[in-house]
Amino acid sequence: MVTLKEVYQLNERADFQFIASEIVKSYGLRSKIKFGASGSKADYNWITDVIRLRSSYSTIKEFVLTVLHEIKHAKDAKKMGKRKYEKKYTMAGQLAVQNGGDFHDDNPYEKDAEDFAKKEFRKWKNKF
Repeated sequence: MVTLKEVYQLNERADFQFIASEIVKSYGLRSKIKFGASGSKADYNWITDVIRLRSSYSTIKEFVLTVLHEIKHAKDAKKMGKRKYEKKYTMAGQLAVQNGGDFHDDNPYEKDAEDFAKKEFRKWKNKF
């Protein structure tokens, strides 16, 4: 027997899937949306062009910001090409580590994606 909570979670996930897909399309991308990210808010696989999201977010703002962040990575990979993007992202992360920072958190590509998400969120905040 399916509980009301399970029905709500399924509907919420379907809504998140639709919203994320529409945002991705609006940026001229074909990235696929999947759910199941573990540990982080989301991740982008530039090899398969898949944005993987958590199954739930505390607010719609957090969700949209996360999608926009991953879209920036997808845009960069599309613009540079997958191999060049992977190489540049990895080099930037390694440089951050050499300078005493964190591969991910101090990576300029991550900072650019955060800035992009915050800037672009203004366009989306009243649409959902």
